[in-house]
Amino acid sequence: MAKTPPQNATSARSYRERGERLAHLVDEELPRNRRDIQEAREFGDLSENFEYESARAKERQLLSRMETLQRELKETVPFDYAEAQAGDAAGVATSVVLAYPDGSRRTVNILGLWDFDRALGIISCEAPLALKIAGVRAGDVVELPDPDFDDETLSVTVESVGPLPPEVLEWAK
Repeated sequence: MAKTPPQNATSARSYRERGERLAHLVDEELPRNRRDIQEAREFGDLSENFEYESARAKERQLLSRMETLQRELKETVPFDYAEAQAGDAAGVATSVVLAYPDGSRRTVNILGLWDFDRALGIISCEAPLALKIAGVRAGDVVELPDPDFDDETLSVTVESVGPLPPEVLEWAK
């Protein structure tokens, strides 16, 4: 049965990668930093010890990053986009073909919070383009920023809205 992705979803791939970043931080970077702090303590007077202060500043940065990653992983859920139902309007779990005035086409595949792959046209549901085209249907015209001119827009036609292609679903696993 098809499911609607929750708002706090990301692909299993992106969730796993974020978890791997946290594990690397906890298992490698923090222990290395603790050794650096211990070595710097051995240099003597801590009040004028640049290495010690630098290592402590790095520790604060690493701990802050660890807390952020832990919070993000707690607040986000992995989702199998193969189970998603694609509607006829652009949004999460849809593939959208945009037709530009110059005749070029661009396909964007909208996934979850942390998802991005330029080669496959995967963008996050929070990316500016995804937000701009949310809810549009095939045949609609949307004004999008012109990549060549800062303050210009282009009238882009939504050629189609459909399900995610197999290669995107495979990437997301």
